[in-house]
Amino acid sequence: MDFNQFGNNLEDSTNFLIEKLSELHPWDEEWKYNIAVKLVPIYVEEISKFREYLESVGLDFTEENFDNILKFSSILTKDQVKLLFMGDLADIPLIYDGKYLSDDERIDLLVEYKTRLRKVEPNLYLFFNHVENYLD
Repeated sequence: MDFNQFGNNLEDSTNFLIEKLSELHPWDEEWKYNIAVKLVPIYVEEISKFREYLESVGLDFTEENFDNILKFSSILTKDQVKLLFMGDLADIPLIYDGKYLSDDERIDLLVEYKTRLRKVEPNLYLFFNHVENYLD
């Protein structure tokens, strides 16, 4: 599959993503299909935003751009999110609208305003480490 076709077919894109992530994240465990299939739409959205930005400034979206989006992303557990975003979570009140917020609810609020952090499933998050200056 060519990187420009990523997102056109979910099954092909999932298999392509597993191959690419194995190549670009060799230190990670082998990617499971049931997780990778949930990552495809998230990556498609991120790639689309970056592609639009590049086109708006007269540049082409290249395979290097594609690889960098994958390379500079991380799968995080809930505990890793809590450690990485400790300061941000501390800014979210424990009590909101008269109700005590659980860790999950506070993390959900964090995901709402941190566009580089996406929830994949209850204990799994995708974080894009690259700078989003193209969205400013």
